[in-house]
Amino acid sequence: MCFLGFFLSVFFAGLSQLEDNAYTDYIFLGEYQVPKAILPLASLSFAVFAFWMISNRLSMLSYVLGTTTLNPVVMREIIQLNPPILHVFDKNNANPWSMFSGVSVFVVIWAVFFGNTISLIWSGAIEQGAAIAEFDPFLLGVYAVVIVSIIIFGTRAIIPPLRAIVTELNGEAFKIGWQRHTLAFLVMSATIFVNESDQFFSNFDNEENDLIGPAFANAIDGETLYIRGMEVTLFGIDAVERNQICQDKIGKDYRCGQRAAQALQEMVQSEPVICLPIVNLSAQRVLAICESTSKNHPIPMSADDFTEGYRPGSLSRLMVVEGHAVGIGIGLEVFRDEQIEAQKLRRGIWQGSFQPPRLWRASQK
Repeated sequence: MCFLGFFLSVFFAGLSQLEDNAYTDYIFLGEYQVPKAILPLASLSFAVFAFWMISNRLSMLSYVLGTTTLNPVVMREIIQLNPPILHVFDKNNANPWSMFSGVSVFVVIWAVFFGNTISLIWSGAIEQGAAIAEFDPFLLGVYAVVIVSIIIFGTRAIIPPLRAIVTELNGEAFKIGWQRHTLAFLVMSATIFVNESDQFFSNFDNEENDLIGPAFANAIDGETLYIRGMEVTLFGIDAVERNQICQDKIGKDYRCGQRAAQALQEMVQSEPVICLPIVNLSAQRVLAICESTSKNHPIPMSADDFTEGYRPGSLSRLMVVEGHAVGIGIGLEVFRDEQIEAQKLRRGIWQGSFQPPRLWRASQK
């Protein structure tokens, strides 16, 4: 059961990082589609069931040991597990410094499981396409409380009968110890770091030029990226809002805001992004000019490179070209030709009718 949870969590956490799955609501498994939104819930539900089942079995075994007439030596031979590294009842488990004992391996397995689960939740918060996108603080807080509650439930359900069994079999007091708690924390943190490291580390060579990246980014909505721990709003454009509804060429409603977010994600999913900050909106949010890096056009290496003439990789320009955003401020002039072209060709929101994003936002207040 423990190993099943371990491998499933690693499997789905890995799949969620693949390009084909990064910008959709699903993880594709051949002809099947698994909704991203259910993965964290499924993981946590599995943990509750596994903890309950393990504690139930341990409680039964503890009861048997307390009532049997067989001596501990015989009982140790009966319940010994193979390979020895998985033997949670061995005498060596009483030593909290034994990092390769069965209990320590058990702790590591569940630390990886919860690390992958937290990573799935966090990815859902920074990637469009999941139920908890847009950094909903309340929902993220609920997930945090649920995870802590499940971990507490697991430790309180499993450790007492396990302690009783190990003590009964070996005649030595058993405790998890701060050493194993520290190991669990470090393993869980490392798992989260490995899954999300592309958001924090890539190429630091351009820091001296005050550039962000190059680094892989995720789209929060049609005009906002999450890159290296920062929310970056694209300069010069106003994209339709994530929850905004538009009408297509036959007057049918469709989710133009979600399409805009998907379009931006498609632009950044396979190539690193580099940004030139223009204005600091807050400690973790900036207004910036951003480009996708590609072998087909030169990568900007300084602030001057961003402003010299036509930039084919400009994400703001591409969003206007595809009809998912309109120019605002200086962008009205910079992207005027692109907006006229998108309107003539009926691309994106220009295929039918839509409310300008600023008016839509005002109507939602």
